[in-house]
Amino acid sequence: MYRYIAWFQRNYPSLHGKMTLCNHNFDHRDLNPYHLESDCWSHTMMVCKIAELNGYDKIVSIAALLHDIGKPDARRVNPRNNHVQFFGHENISAKIAEEVLSSMAKEGMIESREKDEIVKLIVHHSFLHRGLETTRLLDSFGGEIDFCIRLVELSRCDNLGRFCEDTVDDAKYREILEALHSRRQMEIFRISETGHSMNDSECILDTFRNG
Repeated sequence: MYRYIAWFQRNYPSLHGKMTLCNHNFDHRDLNPYHLESDCWSHTMMVCKIAELNGYDKIVSIAALLHDIGKPDARRVNPRNNHVQFFGHENISAKIAEEVLSSMAKEGMIESREKDEIVKLIVHHSFLHRGLETTRLLDSFGGEIDFCIRLVELSRCDNLGRFCEDTVDDAKYREILEALHSRRQMEIFRISETGHSMNDSECILDTFRNG
């Protein structure tokens, strides 16, 4: 993780600077109940540390670093209540991240397929804020088990990497990750037994629904 963070700071100082200046809070009186840690860079460092401590892979680690890179451009203040909002920051972050990831690819830090998955993770990193349900998750992403595992890992880091008055119980994330890993092992076993690929997402979804 250190390597990616240091590389980003050296190569994209303006983006790093914008994140350090982008505060989740309006001021010391009007605080953001979801991000008391203040600026976006502090939150990002907390998310990255959680990814590092859990030993998550390169794809999740880089997604953690870039997942909120678009918040400075998305930041708006509701004049009625001074609430700071970041609507649409996921897509803005993904668009900005594409340039950063292209540079990483040119330097051999990531492969093209990894770049595509990181962008997809950033676009959908808020998906699980609407509920942690295994079946809904798989239905929404075509039964792509490996992607779903990484999305839950990223969302878990995002949840733990902040000071929030209603942080989701981490046990729920651990539970869904355990279920996904278990089903993935079942998929691997079935492939080894039958010799047939399990690329058909419906087979995987049926396993979840009936398991």
